[in-house]
Order: sequence, then C-alpha cells, then structure tokens
Amino acid sequence: MLQDKKSIIQVLGCLLKQPSLLSSAYDYSLNKDDFPEQFHKIIFAAIYNLYQNGTEEIDAVAIDGFLSNYDIQYKIFNDNDGVKYLYQIQELSNLDNFDYYYERLKKYSFLRSCKEKGINIDEIYNEDLVDPKEHEKMQEKFDSYTLNDLIAIVEKKIVGLKEEFKTNKNSSDIQGADGIEELIEDLKQNPDFGAPLCSKYLNTICRGARKKKFYLRSSISGGGKTRLALADLLNIVVDEIYDTEKQKWVFNGDKQKGLFITTELSFDEIQVPAISFISAVPENKILRNSLSEDEAERVEKAIEILKRSDFWIAHLPDFDVNDIEQVIEKHILNNGVEYVVFDYIHSSMKLLSSITTKSKVNMREDQILLLLSDKLKTICNKYDVWLLSGTQLNGEWKNSNNQDASSIRGSKAIIDKTDFAIISLPVTRQDLDSLEPILRNGYFPKPNLVFNVFKNRRGEYNNVKIWVNVDLGTLRTKDCFVTNDSYEILNIQPTEIKVNRFDF
Repeated sequence: MLQDKKSIIQVLGCLLKQPSLLSSAYDYSLNKDDFPEQFHKIIFAAIYNLYQNGTEEIDAVAIDGFLSNYDIQYKIFNDNDGVKYLYQIQELSNLDNFDYYYERLKKYSFLRSCKEKGINIDEIYNEDLVDPKEHEKMQEKFDSYTLNDLIAIVEKKIVGLKEEFKTNKNSSDIQGADGIEELIEDLKQNPDFGAPLCSKYLNTICRGARKKKFYLRSSISGGGKTRLALADLLNIVVDEIYDTEKQKWVFNGDKQKGLFITTELSFDEIQVPAISFISAVPENKILRNSLSEDEAERVEKAIEILKRSDFWIAHLPDFDVNDIEQVIEKHILNNGVEYVVFDYIHSSMKLLSSITTKSKVNMREDQILLLLSDKLKTICNKYDVWLLSGTQLNGEWKNSNNQDASSIRGSKAIIDKTDFAIISLPVTRQDLDSLEPILRNGYFPKPNLVFNVFKNRRGEYNNVKIWVNVDLGTLRTKDCFVTNDSYEILNIQPTEIKVNRFDF
C-alpha cells in the first residue's frame, strides 16, 4: 500500500500534542483520505471532530469516549488496541519535525490520488519493483522530491498529452499575406475594441478592456487603485446600475464574466464597495447604516443585481505564480471567466521562497516582480483573458518629469510586459493652476484625479493626461477632458462601448 507508517505516526501524534495544527492559522490541509487505513482514518476523524467542537486538550481518553458513540468505528479502534496505540504515538512524536512528516504524508496521499484517477505514477514510484537496489534508488529519488515537484511532474505529463493530441495543427509560420482578407473583413465587422471601462476617454485611448492584453494602473498608497480596478471590472460584469443624473436604474450592457483576485482585502471589503458602485450609494452610509428609504431600496436591488452577475472574488493572502495561474484557470474552466483583476503586483513570502528555490539563487525583488508580471502577461495570452493589475509608486512620482516607468516601485521593468499602463494621481493645486484656462470655461465637477498614459501598445494616443472626477465612496468616475503634458486640451472624443446592448 502506498503509505509511510512513520509519517502517519508522527502526524497523528503531533495532532494529539497540538490539535491547533488543524486551525486555519496554520498552512496545513489534512483530511481522512491522507490516511489509507481505516484505523488511522478513524483516529484522525476523532481528533478533527473533537477539535472542531472546541476540545483544546485531546488524549486517548477523550478519543475513546468520543468513538464509544459509534459502534462500528469503536470496534475497529478496540480491535487495533487503540488506546495503547495513541499513548505510544503521542510519546514517539516530535513537533519540531511535523513539517517534514506532513509533507511526506501528503506526498504519498498525492500518489494514491493520482493512482485512483488513473494517472500512471510508475515514473515517480513503482510499487512493482522487485530488485532491492532499484527500489532503494527509486525511494531515494522520491524522497528528494517536494510535493510541488510531484505536482509539476504530473502536470508535465498532462501537458505533454495535450500537446500530442491537440486538435489545432496550424503551422506557426505563414506567408505575410496569409488570411489577410479575412482579418480585415473581421475587423470591419468586429473592430478591435474590448469591454467598456468606467472612463469613456479611456475607452477611446486604449479601446476598452481587450482580451489577451495586460493593463497596469499605478498609484500612490491610498490612491484608489483597488477601487478603480474594482469599478472597471464591475462595469464589465453587471448588467444594470443606478444612474444618478437620470435618477433611475439603467441597462449597463450584457453582463460578462469576471474574477477579482485580492491579496490583502477580505471578501466583505470587496463586496460592500461593489454594492456602492452598483447602487451609487456611498460606502460609508452603508457601513454606518444611515441610509434613506430610497438608498436602502437601491442597496437591496444592487444585491439582487450582484447575485445574478458572473462576478467572482478570490483571496490569495500568500501566493506564488502557480497559485495565481491555478485560481484563474479554475474560474475559467468552472465559471467561464474572461476578465480578471489581480489587485496589485507585490512580493510575498511564498513568491520569494518559490522563485528562490526553483532558481537556486537569491534574486532581487525587482527581478522577482518582473517574473511575476511576465507570468501575468503569459496568462493573458494562454487563456485569452483581459487582465488588469496595479503597482505602488516610489518617490520619483513627485517629479512631473518622472511620471512613467521610472516611478514604479520595485521594478520599472514590470512595464515591459504590459500592453497599456497609466499612473493615477490626485490633482494638485499646481495642476489646477495650469488648467485654469480650461476650467474657466465651466467644467463641473472639477477633476480630482488624473490618469497619466505613458504606454499604449498599438494605440493612437500616448503621453496624454485624462482628467476625471472620481467619487471613491461610490467608485463612480466622471470624465472631464484630455490634455497633453503641457496642459493643452486635446480634441479626443469619449467612446461609449456597447456590448450587445438593447433597450428595456
């Protein structure tokens, strides 16, 4: 049987000594299937249920009492001299070695799961080897693998099968004009525009949220990166919002399918602002429960709109590049997601550890962030999705001549992997003074945020400033105008993108 008895003894014994290892505070994931023998399954299930029911000190007596309520399980427990066994494993176990034996337990559990699913694991662990030397050699190699190594080996086998049997056999080499007529005709019928963003000027300049494109919005800490990104995604995925000017609910285009990945904020810190965006009710009024009757009704309707949307939230507090791809792939396969926001690009302990382990060298943070941004761009192309992320700014942003890649905290090379990049900044008194010739014409409301566009691959406009008024309480954006770096107004028209729209 594919198992390691020593690992089972150590893990169960450590759980007896410290049941809190089962809490979410630890990065461990154990279940009864990690223990192939029924006797061990019963012991684990008893420990788990006792801990979940609030028992802080678990010993042989507590487990014996718990199992005595279940005739079949209790008989198996007693047939194996369970009480004596529990005393022995508790004495033998060593908490300092728990991580090692946990990993080893999960490795064997992974092999059994693969075998049950019909995946050939002989390359990793061949149970039929008879020659003692060959078996010892195989065991040494298996022991050197981490669980992630084993997963990578199996994934590689599956990817190899996909490559061998994929149905798309088109050559990657073409003559320059191959298919050009069809391409031009398709562009006539379907211009290269993506889903609508909150700013209609942004729609003009970057042609909306286009699939296979990686967009980046950078800002200062507290500059509203997350809220602006959330608003853009919601504008894509919800089919109805409240219009404050018309004072009624309006159709917002056919709903699309989106995923918001947060690394720091909890689910409720995304959900409540989402309701604010849909209903145009300020978040602080929802949090304080100081709503008028009309606002309360709008919030109720916003909840129904959010329920019927294809809007998903994933929380990745500690992550590496594989975690990001896995959660995106899961939502693509299960929920048909096509538009993704990854809250913002930054390093994490797991990211630093995984890249250092794989590369066998200590990499600088800027190199690690570059690898992360490269992965995000790869995901865009691989899965045919639009992806938006953000970054923090360093101190260089205060110099108006450096409101470009040089202001990105950590690694300005991140920008190399993007298709569209802007720096979002609060409007300063100096900005307002420079804009005075424009503002005197009566623009209202005045801009309070400016999007500095400094990269626009395949775009007509670059190095322009989009001036907007943003209410971070409702996540709503109102366009003002567009200028060049010299604060001269440009004749750029806003673009309203319609996604299969129809009138009610």
